Amino acid sequence: MNPDKKRKYCYFLNSLFVRNFNIRPKNETIDVVIPVLDKDLKILPYCLEGLRRCMTNPIGDILIVAPAHPAIQDFCRQQQLKFIAEDTVLGFGPKDIKYIANGVNRSGWIFQQLLKWCGTVSRTEHFLVIDADHILIRPHTFLAADGRTVFYRSKEYHPPYYHTMRKMLGTAPAGALSYVAHKMLFSRTELQQLKSAIEAHCGCDWIQAIKNILDPHETSCFSEYETYGCFFPEEKKILRPWRNKNLTTDKLCDYETLVARYSGKYRAITFPDYKSKD
Repeated sequence: MNPDKKRKYCYFLNSLFVRNFNIRPKNETIDVVIPVLDKDLKILPYCLEGLRRCMTNPIGDILIVAPAHPAIQDFCRQQQLKFIAEDTVLGFGPKDIKYIANGVNRSGWIFQQLLKWCGTVSRTEHFLVIDADHILIRPHTFLAADGRTVFYRSKEYHPPYYHTMRKMLGTAPAGALSYVAHKMLFSRTELQQLKSAIEAHCGCDWIQAIKNILDPHETSCFSEYETYGCFFPEEKKILRPWRNKNLTTDKLCDYETLVARYSGKYRAITFPDYKSKD
């Protein structure tokens, strides 16, 4: 069985037999960080609704990291969210990366991943990063009462992610399933240890190390979620299948209807760009 089919089979079995999602949450405040572009404003209200209804850990600040676009800033004011100009976080913006892969400008894509790893946007030890097009429709615990992190995993299999890990860290401990699931709880302490390991292996700061290994012939060669999940200590993990459904935007309706329609089988839904009907 090839690795892709093996992962899909593992996911099928995982989804079939893993039933315990009622994980007691730790009473620790967690900030939420959401990288946003103006195109995300259509789905973002649903993402926020899902967080407020389904995240079982206490939510601290919700931080929107985005370009200084008037529509995004107005939305943040109306929703009482904290707006952070994206080019103030790392000291540069996506235009400064200049990453072109197979003729496609992927600078913004890699820039968002660097933002998620910076670890300085939130004030809390643990912070949740969630993609703006991802909507929780069933309860989700991200930090368990015993201090372990809950990782939600998918069936995605993309070999270039592991090739890049090997270049950055000398090894690529791929798990049975993927950590690419549109959301992840980060520990500032564990994240710093990972970045320090990259710097020790590559002999330069972690941002430069990632820039150095970007493959101009591969449009998706690095995953912040996959790398962090694979190198996070096993004894501190709780693993669950994500049970997500990708939808096209013509299926978009009010939150209550989405829950009624999809929560019987799925725990989250996503409206990815590539499925947009607009």
